[in-house]
Amino acid sequence: MKPHPKQAATPAVWITIICILVVVSAIGWWAQRPVTMITPTAAPAEKKIQLILANGETVDLSGQEHKILQSPDATIYISAKGITYSPKGIGVTSWNTLQVPEGKTYSLILADGTNVLMNGKTTIRFKFVNAGRNKQLFIDGEAYFRLVPGDTTLLTVHTPVTDITASGADFLINSYDREHVRTILVSGAVTVTDQRTTVNLKPGTEAVYNADDDFSVKTVNLQEVMSWTKKTQAGNELSQHISTLNP
Repeated sequence: MKPHPKQAATPAVWITIICILVVVSAIGWWAQRPVTMITPTAAPAEKKIQLILANGETVDLSGQEHKILQSPDATIYISAKGITYSPKGIGVTSWNTLQVPEGKTYSLILADGTNVLMNGKTTIRFKFVNAGRNKQLFIDGEAYFRLVPGDTTLLTVHTPVTDITASGADFLINSYDREHVRTILVSGAVTVTDQRTTVNLKPGTEAVYNADDDFSVKTVNLQEVMSWTKKTQAGNELSQHISTLNP
């Protein structure tokens, strides 16, 4: 007998074979697929008031009631409202950095009694300098400076684009907008310069640095520009002081 010839696979058979292959391939891909791990998003860290010392040590000042800290250059007295210090030498040349985040205020009191009330989003660089010596600060942000009346030693404040020099004066600096840095004089006298032009201010006026022009000088409402200081006890005392100067 002759063997039966092999029959070709019908279309139905080929469709079944293809379906089986697709299913097997899908199972293999699913078993070997990369697994994506979902990591919970961490809550944003609370913004803190920080003092970064010249030696790199960082001190959290948020919520501190009373604390005394010893650094190589000074004894630092810390409270919830601000810090002051007693220098340990006369040849200190190292810079410290005080940072105040948005929504908070904090005070830096220099060795001679100069009070610097810092608004939020403000950074100040300073040295632990003894009373009776000329002082320098670098500020990026906003702060009110209340110098000791009758003290003739100079304080020079550097902003990103201007320099302010004063003694025995009360004044405010706002450098949030670097193209229009403001210096407002409450009492005493200050000199403002941008290395091109120098302005001597009178109480109740402000000098506005303009990136593409000379300073503009105008009269201001001191109560209005100082309104942010009312968030603190020191600021309330300051507002009472200003009201006697600018009713």
